[in-house]
This record gives sequence, C-alpha cells and structure tokens, in this order.
Amino acid sequence: MMTAEQLRAARTALGLSAKGLARLVDVQSGRTVRKWEAGDRDVPGPVAVLLRALMESRSVRRYFGVV
Repeated sequence: MMTAEQLRAARTALGLSAKGLARLVDVQSGRTVRKWEAGDRDVPGPVAVLLRALMESRSVRRYFGVV
C-alpha cells in the first residue's frame, strides 16, 4: 500500500502537478489527487503500481511521456 506521503514524494520527483497526475491516471481532477495526498482517501492500487513503475523505469516514463 502506498501512503499519502509516498504518493506526494513520487509525484513531486516525477515533476507532475496534481492535475497532471490526475490526467495520467484518468481521474476527474487534481482534487482527487489532493485527497489521496491528504490521506482523505486511500491511494488506489493501480495508481500505486503505476507510480512505482514510473519511478523505477526510464522506459515506462518515456512511454507515458513523463520527464
């Protein structure tokens, strides 16, 4: 499970705004991302998996157009 702090750290390290991450993971708005980061909602498993893959793999970042 990814914590709110881990999500924020990954998003920041990847140079994504809350709105940018929302677009990437296909959620309605940056508000949803901010709720995950505030701990108001759990970070969904698929989002956590994608962020870990983005952090660990340059080819995954290239595929998704991140950094």
